[in-house]
Amino acid sequence: MSVKKAIFVTSGIVLGGLAAAYIAGGIYFGSHFLPNTSLTGMGEISNKQSSDLVNEFQSRVDSYQLSITGDKTNDVIYGKDVQLQMDQESAKKAAESLMEQQNSWTWPVSFFGKKTKLTTPSYAVSYDSTSLNDVMASLSCVTTTDITKTENAKLDVDDEGYVIKDEIYGNQVDKEAFSKKLDEDIKELAGDLNLRDDLCYVQPTVKKDDPTLNDQMNKLNKYMKVNITYDMGDKTYKVSKEEQAKWFTINKKGNVAFDEDGLSAFVKSMGYKFNTFGLPRELKTSYGPTVTVSGGNYGWWINYDAEKEQLKKDVKGGKDVTRDFIYHYDAANHGSYKTDYGNSYVEINLATQHLFLIVDGKRVFESDFVSGNTGLKRGTPTGVYRVNYKEKDATLKGENYSSDVAFWMPFNGNIGMHDAPWRSSFGGNIYKTNGSHGCINLPPKSAETIFGYVKSGFPVIVYNMPAGSAKKADS
Repeated sequence: MSVKKAIFVTSGIVLGGLAAAYIAGGIYFGSHFLPNTSLTGMGEISNKQSSDLVNEFQSRVDSYQLSITGDKTNDVIYGKDVQLQMDQESAKKAAESLMEQQNSWTWPVSFFGKKTKLTTPSYAVSYDSTSLNDVMASLSCVTTTDITKTENAKLDVDDEGYVIKDEIYGNQVDKEAFSKKLDEDIKELAGDLNLRDDLCYVQPTVKKDDPTLNDQMNKLNKYMKVNITYDMGDKTYKVSKEEQAKWFTINKKGNVAFDEDGLSAFVKSMGYKFNTFGLPRELKTSYGPTVTVSGGNYGWWINYDAEKEQLKKDVKGGKDVTRDFIYHYDAANHGSYKTDYGNSYVEINLATQHLFLIVDGKRVFESDFVSGNTGLKRGTPTGVYRVNYKEKDATLKGENYSSDVAFWMPFNGNIGMHDAPWRSSFGGNIYKTNGSHGCINLPPKSAETIFGYVKSGFPVIVYNMPAGSAKKADS
């Protein structure tokens, strides 16, 4: 055989062998994965058959566990605890679909080319929902008592007015969202679930950038910009923004409206703080000793309805306001309630049947009188009062009597000071058996003198200091 022919024969044999090897490889890799092939979650699968993958899938299902990470908790759900099962037919089709993705006749190239990375296909798994519910209910993220509650963004008040307080992202599990996410993750055989990132905690529904909330804040602050200060002479009181914020509400139309209950509550709270009407008072008597006098109708008493309406006008005015309250009744000063009657008053001691007229701290007049008949239980009530008004030439009428007087100064309903020209004597013990119906009967000249000094609101202090304690006042 010639050399040329020998080379030709040899080449044929080699080519035939290569062709046979190529064909054999193509047939082999028609049922096996090509070299340098890997699968996500499983690693290298070169030379494995689809049936091998099905077994790997089953192994993965059998060993499945889901790690659940919370802000303060860590839990694990195992597949066996929820009776996790794989659908064999679905797994087989998934494995075969991977095989169909490769071209078996490219097997020689795969030895030297880049590694092929395949994505694990989905295949059907199932679990027992009752078992999952039982497991879910026992997880520490569900049972923990170390809970921070989720809160929506809301309006708050600082020293300037309304501000928005940021929403709070708590760690209370939203069971509906959590259950839905568990279903998804288990069916996808996911390995990790983060309660925060996967939105399985209760989420706020109103956030700080909420347009409606911001609109409400801006509307309210138009009213909050007004500063209101009460000036009571001896003292002042500046309304805080926290107090002022309770005067307003947002109505159904989204507009600012006055909160009547909030306004009423504020005005009444001012009454509790500053009203002195009817409180016990102390008096250093003209006799020397100090007495405590309870009862009466004297003192500061805020007019709640009028004050509410004035506050509305103040706020609507848009300018800062400094003023006193609007009162039903007032007093001489805003100092201690014990002496807010001031230094001008009529001092009446029922026990001695003697009174003093004090003006600007000085005794300018004094007189005996006859008070209510104690024998008939018509005694004059003690207390701190105010002269309601004064009237000349009045007719006093009561049960079975009518009396004309020249100087009438009522201070307690129908009880007052007046002249009693029908009497010839005053003072002593007359009141015990021949007293008045309750009024302070005065000698005409005494009544005229007192009438000249007093006016509406002038304090009248009626007390009962026994003669033994009441020494004669220094002149």
